[in-house]
Amino acid sequence: MDTEDEGTPYVVVVTGALTDAVTRATTARGLSVTEERGRLLLRGRFDGLAELNDLLFALDDLGLSLVSVRQAD
Repeated sequence: MDTEDEGTPYVVVVTGALTDAVTRATTARGLSVTEERGRLLLRGRFDGLAELNDLLFALDDLGLSLVSVRQAD
């Protein structure tokens, strides 16, 4: 993800701890992370479903549970 204007914006909501490994994985993908009501909200832009799917697999590998994925406004 090169610029903020490229790709489609998504919000991915997961449950789990914001560990160093999660921080590294999200930072490497240019995502912002906020904690809200015991959940992590990951916001970023993706150039396609393959890139989004890659994130979802990485989050699963990190032990996070997927709550929702939605295209952001």
